[in-house]
Amino acid sequence: MGHCSSQTIKKEELEEYQVLTFLSKEEILRIHEAFRNSCPQGKDYRQEKLTVEKVCTWPQLKVNPFRDRICKVFSTDGYFTFEDILGMASVFSDVACPILKIEYAFRIYDFNEDGFIDEEDLQNVIRRLFNSKHIREEVIVSMANRVLKDADLDNDKMLSVTEFEHAMNLCPDFLDSFRIDF
Repeated sequence: MGHCSSQTIKKEELEEYQVLTFLSKEEILRIHEAFRNSCPQGKDYRQEKLTVEKVCTWPQLKVNPFRDRICKVFSTDGYFTFEDILGMASVFSDVACPILKIEYAFRIYDFNEDGFIDEEDLQNVIRRLFNSKHIREEVIVSMANRVLKDADLDNDKMLSVTEFEHAMNLCPDFLDSFRIDF
């Protein structure tokens, strides 16, 4: 493990990050420490980028079945800057606004990145949520079809962001489950 050369975050930067995110001072400092510990020795954390692979091994993401998608959505060209990490942590914080959480959940669940969640995307979500080794393929297909039947308001066999938002607003547990403590 390395340590970035710039050991402290400036008070002005910390205050700016607090204004721009849903994170507390303590959370930002904790994330800063984790980021510093992950970057090569001698590097300035402001210029350093961590690979998606490195960030996906962090304890907060390591066991998440969507870690690869989360990292893809929040990274920039396969790398994370400190500010990318703050953005990710902010969206997954307890106090992030619901519409922001829903927007990012949509992007994470849109596996084929076509701007819609279709049957195949839903099957991927279900496989990951229920550990597909323990559930038959017919059940996965049936569950995906049921979600589409209930949430696809215009019957085009896929969910738009608006339809997804509507469905998530009907799921009271969604906001509680769409969080990661950094």
